[in-house]
Amino acid sequence: MARAGSSVRKRVWRRVVVALMVGIAAIAALIFWKRYEMALWYMEGNKKAQEMVILRMLETARPIIERDLKMTLPEKILSTMTGKRNEKERQTDALKDVRKFGELAFENHWLKFKDVHNLGSMNGFNLHGFNFALDWNRGNTDEVLAAFNVNFLKRKPGKMQVNDYCSFFTELRLYVEKKAKEN
Repeated sequence: MARAGSSVRKRVWRRVVVALMVGIAAIAALIFWKRYEMALWYMEGNKKAQEMVILRMLETARPIIERDLKMTLPEKILSTMTGKRNEKERQTDALKDVRKFGELAFENHWLKFKDVHNLGSMNGFNLHGFNFALDWNRGNTDEVLAAFNVNFLKRKPGKMQVNDYCSFFTELRLYVEKKAKEN
């Protein structure tokens, strides 16, 4: 009699274990299937991801700003004599303006992360091999500012390609020049 009860318990436990394994496998398959949507949702709502993009913008803009905002010796002497901003202050202010423009772009939804793993190209920009894009949509059409992959285990971007012909850079230059004139 005791054996009949233990065999029933064994069958029940087997069914419970099998049901748990099937449930775990189903959840894992769902996560794998929806990984791009989940990563996009995470990036859109995460300030760290936006900050990472802004830091990459600053890294890219720093050499350009340092090259374009060089002052000649007479300009340096004149700025010192008149008490106006020197070369370093101008460069620092320009980098602050780049940061502010990036923050405004995210706040106003001009910059958005986009899932592009099924697309071959977008507005003439080749997306082959990239899963995500940073989309600039201030104009009439969506443009790819940068395309990149994400390492899901590390939750960090991997390989990235920047679209140098995106109108974002024109808008950024106009914004920085406008702010420089105000200062």
